Amino acid sequence: MSGPPDAPTTTSLATGSFILRDLIKDVALSAEGEEGIRITCVEVWENNLYIGTSAGEILHHVYFPPDPNNPSDQPTYILASRSHPPTNQAGDVGIQQILLLPAVGKACILSSNTLTFYSLPELSPAFTELSAPYTRLRPLTCGWVGGIDLDAGEQENPDGVMIMMCLRNKIRLVKVGDEPVKIRDIEFGGCLATVRRGNVACVADARSYALVDVVHRQKIPLFSISSMDDQPAENAGTGMLAEEWSDMSRSGSPAMNSRLGVERGHGRSSSLGVFRSDDDKPSTRYGFDVPASLKQGTPRYPSQERRGSEGGRLGLLSKPLPPPPGESEAQPAPASASNLSLSVTPVPLPKNYVPLKPLIVSPNSSEFLLVTGTAPADPGVGMFVNMDGEVPRGTIEFSSYPEAVVVDGSGIDLAASQIEGEEQEPGYVLAVVRRDDAKAIEIQRWDVDQGEESVKKEWLEVGTAAESQSLGIRSVTMKRELEMPEMSQKLALTSMRLFDKPIESPSAAKRESDELEYIRRLCKVKTNLLLWTGDTVRWIVRNPMVLKLDARLTLGEGEAAVDPQRPLIETVVNDLRGVKSTTELEFFTLSYIRQKAATLLFVELILRTASGIIIFEREIRSTEDILVESELDPRVALIFLPKIREEILQGPDGIWLQGGLKGLIERFLQQNDIGALPDDPSGPFGDNILHLIKRYLLFWRRKKGNPSVTDGAHVFPTVDAALLRVLLLLDSKTRGPATAGSIRAELNGVVDGGVDCFERAIALLEQHKRLFILSRLYQSRKMSGKVLATWRRIIDGEEDLGGEFLDGENEMRRYLGKLRDRRLVEEYGTWLANRNPKLGVQLFADDGSRVTWSPADALHTLRARAPGAVKDYLEHLVFGKKQPQHINELISYYLDIVLNELTSSVESRAMLDATYETYRALRPPKPTYRQFIIDNAVPSEWWHSRLRLLQLLGGNQGAASSYDVLAILTRLQPFEKELVPEMIILNGRQGRHEEAIRLLTHGLGDFDMAISYCLRGGSSIFGTASDAVPREQASRDEQAKLFGFLLHEFLRIEDVGDRMERTGELLERFGGWFDVAYVLSLLPDSWSLEIFSGFLINALRRLVRERSETTMTKALSGAQNLKTSADFIERAQEIGPAVEA
Repeated sequence: MSGPPDAPTTTSLATGSFILRDLIKDVALSAEGEEGIRITCVEVWENNLYIGTSAGEILHHVYFPPDPNNPSDQPTYILASRSHPPTNQAGDVGIQQILLLPAVGKACILSSNTLTFYSLPELSPAFTELSAPYTRLRPLTCGWVGGIDLDAGEQENPDGVMIMMCLRNKIRLVKVGDEPVKIRDIEFGGCLATVRRGNVACVADARSYALVDVVHRQKIPLFSISSMDDQPAENAGTGMLAEEWSDMSRSGSPAMNSRLGVERGHGRSSSLGVFRSDDDKPSTRYGFDVPASLKQGTPRYPSQERRGSEGGRLGLLSKPLPPPPGESEAQPAPASASNLSLSVTPVPLPKNYVPLKPLIVSPNSSEFLLVTGTAPADPGVGMFVNMDGEVPRGTIEFSSYPEAVVVDGSGIDLAASQIEGEEQEPGYVLAVVRRDDAKAIEIQRWDVDQGEESVKKEWLEVGTAAESQSLGIRSVTMKRELEMPEMSQKLALTSMRLFDKPIESPSAAKRESDELEYIRRLCKVKTNLLLWTGDTVRWIVRNPMVLKLDARLTLGEGEAAVDPQRPLIETVVNDLRGVKSTTELEFFTLSYIRQKAATLLFVELILRTASGIIIFEREIRSTEDILVESELDPRVALIFLPKIREEILQGPDGIWLQGGLKGLIERFLQQNDIGALPDDPSGPFGDNILHLIKRYLLFWRRKKGNPSVTDGAHVFPTVDAALLRVLLLLDSKTRGPATAGSIRAELNGVVDGGVDCFERAIALLEQHKRLFILSRLYQSRKMSGKVLATWRRIIDGEEDLGGEFLDGENEMRRYLGKLRDRRLVEEYGTWLANRNPKLGVQLFADDGSRVTWSPADALHTLRARAPGAVKDYLEHLVFGKKQPQHINELISYYLDIVLNELTSSVESRAMLDATYETYRALRPPKPTYRQFIIDNAVPSEWWHSRLRLLQLLGGNQGAASSYDVLAILTRLQPFEKELVPEMIILNGRQGRHEEAIRLLTHGLGDFDMAISYCLRGGSSIFGTASDAVPREQASRDEQAKLFGFLLHEFLRIEDVGDRMERTGELLERFGGWFDVAYVLSLLPDSWSLEIFSGFLINALRRLVRERSETTMTKALSGAQNLKTSADFIERAQEIGPAVEA
């Protein structure tokens, strides 16, 4: 398990940087089943696995891939051979190293300090036939083999690979190709580890590290392996073979000091001399010769090569090498104890000194990482050294001195500019250290300053304490690409059917197979790190992003039941802020993790809402943000909402989700009854969920038409239906028109913008009784007939819970005026005219409507379909359009209304009588009767019709306005006492002025109107100025005649006071129309002269004025006659006399 360093227990969730994947299990380490045999080293090349054991055996396994046609088949490794390399000495070290040289098809195996060569891949002995004079290569005594140029990698020259063999008192460079060829020897004895970059190798003996230029054979001493060792660094390379160091490290005794500094040898002869030089000549072997520059005693400075001891420091600090071997050593001969011995001055070891294994790795092309410490149980320190022997960066610390160290990743250099397209990867160092009573792998970054707070150590647990005792780790030659099925299962799209049982669908199965195969090609990782413990070998794999982040989400998901922990999930979300994918796999990974995190956070809101908790707005907004960022299929969020989930549409194969997300959803649905969750929009469900889901659905609604949305044919109808339902729930408690920014305004906007679930939207609006919104939905599709039908339902009284259609009839009137469909306008215009005639006829009379009607067409349509509106339309024509030809028909309508009312209602007749009595009781000055009944109008149709009737009867609209007086009189005759003004007008039209004046005087008591009647000659007394057509003024004689009738009627007024007052006023104002003698003959003798004194004075004045006017007229006439006679005489004289024949 990969986890934080302080994790108290091991968990199966791999949240760390590395995970383990089995390579092979239950390895038969012994053919006879012996106990205590352990794995010592492992190598992998192509389909071959080589395992070295402590029994000195090499187990060669061959990889067999799984059957591609059988998904359940697993890859296997089958043991191909079990070989036992020969050794030159006895010992229990077993196989120490397996060094593969794929470029030349060879392998170097070091077993009990004995080096042998084999051919790949079957591990058959190599170099069994060599060129003369040597025909066979025997095993070599060697302490270490390696030193392959790490910079060359797979670019190594296939003609030969140069390796470093660490002998007792020297390092020998050998090029291995078709034959092994010695290149040169470097005087550095007892080498136990080497790592090479180009010409520079970092080497170590039992006590210290050094840098060696393998070309120029120069050395830079570094530092001791143990900080307890005060040996000068310059003494590095004094000589100690691996088995001696092993014995010393196992004993841990300072007594081993006595073994240093003495002449050493080995009991068996080796074939060190069989390697021939590139420039081999019969007399010399170049590998044992010192270069000419050194033979002459002059130092050779390095050339400006990329690798080697270039740079001032390596040349200045390099120490002189020992004198070259004598000429006698130049001839090939078997090595002996005398020519392999090395005498040095003994260096005493400190008290309690425990030897430490030298550990060298190279994290990048310019640095080596060396490990130092004090004791195996004490912390170790990793120090970085560059090619010049300088320390370029800070150290790293290990919990204990490691038993093995590997590095992974080239590291991220924040100071260097990154080349476009170049991908940097974090650099890690993995070390086998002791942790409590067990061994574990400690993981930390080497490319990050250890002082940074973000740097944390991780641990990779490998099993029980007993199992971990045989723990080993190494970096193999070639990187291996591994498939990660768990990644594919999480990222591949799978079908999920909602609300019904899964069914076998060939199309779904085919697509799932294709999706899995497509994702499987992406879900591969490369690694070259191996780990072994017991009889098991495992890969150490960089934990893919998807597995690492998914494990962190799983920790926040809950154990037994889905119970998301918001802080843990939000931490993952925040870690991904601003992270963008650079590869296809990263795109699928980030999409999956963000969608799963969004689902978990949304589920957390659902569970807390079910508990009746009002959630903070910050948490709701953070959930919304991740929902939007993840672009989670809105149908996934709707799955968790009671009732609203009914709006989800899915294809024949369900909805397609990534496998990991599908598993989470199914798990939650199995554990919770969605239908039992609260759904009251006025409670926590509305505050916590509905507003959030509304905004999320609006976000998805804006994505319509985006080609990146898959299954849009089902997604967007679902979005529209669910959004409509959510808005209806949130808007269920309000009434009236929408205000800016309100839920109702949003609802109107959604409907007006059109929806993809048209039929479902109709059903929802009908279900929620939102008829006006339904009409807007129809309008979004230009379905005018449906709009009008829905409005008619509202106007007719069907319940509309929104209460928005306040002025429905006027709204319909305006809407009809905008339509071009004559059929619809006629249908609903006549319906409106039947319901509200005054409003309905406006449509037929409006010249600004899209559909216009001629008066004849309108009257025909109204008479046929809305007879109750004909009168109003005629009023429009007569009073609005000034078309008097329709007056007769309109009068007929008015008569019908008034007479029907008077016939059926005694109260109406009594009301008319009361108006007359009231008016007659008024004292002058008083308004005319017409003005009186207007001011005291009754709000009823028949009263209004009577006023209009009086206006038409008494008006003077010209010849076209003539009406049948006799016919009207006949109809009014039964109500002549109730309809006095009408009788007055009709009598005047018939010329029965005396009767009309009598009714004005005694029936109405409207004396001013009676005077007006006389002045007008008996016409237009109840009309208006706008109705009148100019006509000739009545003659004075006609007026005098009418005034005479009026005088007679005034003298008949019952009330004496009114009689005298009205008569005196009439005579005084209009005395000019009366003959004095006639008037005096009519006036009673008992009346006082004061009553008509004004009349007499005016009459006398008028007589005097007339007499004076007559005299003057006569005088003027006489003068005119004289002038005319004079003019005649003058003219006759001018003409002269004429003689008639």
